[in-house]
Amino acid sequence: MGNFDANTRRMINVLPVMTKPSGGGTTSLQLPKSGLLSALRLMITGTASGTISAPHAGGFASVVKRVRVSTNTGVDIINVSGIGYHYLLRNFLNDYRDPADASNNARSAVSATTFDISMLLPIALNNRDATGLFLLQNEATQVTLSIDWETDATVGTGATIAATCKPFIEFFTVPTRPEDRPPLTLLHQIIEETRTVSGAGQVTYDFPRGAIYLQALLGAGVAQSPSDTWSAASLRIQQAVYLVNSVTPAYFDNEYRETHLADRLLGTISFDFIGSSGLGCYGKLRDAIDSSQLTDFAALITATGATTLYAIRRQLVAMSPG
Repeated sequence: MGNFDANTRRMINVLPVMTKPSGGGTTSLQLPKSGLLSALRLMITGTASGTISAPHAGGFASVVKRVRVSTNTGVDIINVSGIGYHYLLRNFLNDYRDPADASNNARSAVSATTFDISMLLPIALNNRDATGLFLLQNEATQVTLSIDWETDATVGTGATIAATCKPFIEFFTVPTRPEDRPPLTLLHQIIEETRTVSGAGQVTYDFPRGAIYLQALLGAGVAQSPSDTWSAASLRIQQAVYLVNSVTPAYFDNEYRETHLADRLLGTISFDFIGSSGLGCYGKLRDAIDSSQLTDFAALITATGATTLYAIRRQLVAMSPG
């Protein structure tokens, strides 16, 4: 057995600044072919100006329509919206301390002011374990960071949004000896989908099967002025077995307080399989769900009105040896 920790070093490099196109659009850059990618920190700041009306319900988080970390083979490592990140994901990273500092106002209402909507994108599962580290030092693989910036008019009528992203890449050097290298057989993915809910009633979200699920972070009513647009949530496998049965917002309030130093954001529904041992993302994989062994895996949400259902799937996927 080798020793990865003793024969490697964590490195941090700055990448070229990504500037939001006038009005909105997409900016991309290719990550350098060096080391084992661990995380990306996106320092996203800017200003909103103009006489703004009809501000986006998601607040300044809506400035980032979508951020992706993807490979040239068409595989997304991370694919989340600004709203999904800031209202659902960011409170479930590492030991569940919020990585945003006091200047981050992603959850504030859009107004004519400066904003900071910076993000931490975890490629590895956490800051300790090698699970999910992605080898950039490979001629056959190219990894791209892309930011899809929302149109100014969608962020707020009459708004002019100027923004830049200063990315930092965190990686580990590749050990010289093969026996010191970590296994690179699992891809750590964070993928978000959204669905329009037309009104009150039961909503079924069917999880794609095949991955090992670590977290399923759902939102119904998440916004700058949030509300619980749901009254009960269940997690079902095999059509009839309930891992979680009809839990309420009050239950999630209590559970969230057990692992976080803040109150649950209204609208959030967190099925957290890796954090069930009380150590956040450093916890046991005891309750992770291997969906490849299932014929049915779904969340059942009782919606209390029209809303947008956000669904972030945090999962491990087997990578081919080649």
